[in-house]
Amino acid sequence: MIDSILQPKNRFTWGLLAFQGGFLNVGGLLTIHMFVSHITGFSAHLATSIAESNLKRSVYFLLVPMFFLVGAFVSSVFTELRKFRNKQPIYIFILLILAAIFLSISIAGSVNFFGEFGEPFENFRDFILLSLLAFSCGMQNAIFTHYSNSIIRTTHLTGITTDLGIGLAKYFISKDVKEGKINKIRIDIIFSFVLGSVVGIFVFQKFQFWAFLVPSALSLTVGLRLFTTRGNGVL
Repeated sequence: MIDSILQPKNRFTWGLLAFQGGFLNVGGLLTIHMFVSHITGFSAHLATSIAESNLKRSVYFLLVPMFFLVGAFVSSVFTELRKFRNKQPIYIFILLILAAIFLSISIAGSVNFFGEFGEPFENFRDFILLSLLAFSCGMQNAIFTHYSNSIIRTTHLTGITTDLGIGLAKYFISKDVKEGKINKIRIDIIFSFVLGSVVGIFVFQKFQFWAFLVPSALSLTVGLRLFTTRGNGVL
C-alpha cells in the first residue's frame, strides 16, 4: 500500500486534490464568509447562535456538519462495495458527482439562485450552498483517507500537519525511513493546499461563482485520469 501511495503519479493526484481543497475553502470564505473544507469551526458557530437565541442559524449550523458526514459516507460506500466484492475501487463515480455539484453551483450562482456573491451567511439559500460544499468536501476527503489509513487527507490541514510533526520526530529520532518518505507526501499536500488557497483568492475575486468551474474541471480531470490509468501503478 505504501509503495502505491508513494508512486510519483499518485503523489500528483494527491497534490491536485489538496489544491482543490484549499481552493474550495477560500471559495466558501469569499462566497458566504464560511470555511467549508472542514467542520471544526461549526461547533463554535452553533454555540454562538445558541447564545444569541438565533434558532434558525442554530439549526443550520447543527445540520451542515451532517452533510459533511453524509458526503464521507456516500464516498466510502462506493469504495467499500467494491472492496467487499474483492474488486479494485473505482473512483471516477465519486469524482463525477463532485464535478457535477461544482458545475451546478456555478450555473445556479450565475443566475442569482444563491443571491449576491459575498453576502453574509443568513438565509436558506446560503444554507443550501454551504451544505453542498460541505457534502462535496466530505466526499473528497473520504476518497483516499480510508484506503491510505489516513495518510492522505486533502481538504484540511489540521490532521496532516499533526501527522507531519509526528513523522518528523520519528524520522529524526528513530531514523524511520518509511516515515521520511511519507513526510514528503504530507509536505506536498500542505504546499498544494496553501497554493490552492492563494490561487483561489484571485480567481474567486475575479470570476465569483464561475470560479467553481475550476474544482469541477479538476474533479473531472482526476476522475478520468484515475479511470484510464488504473492498473498501471496508479490507483
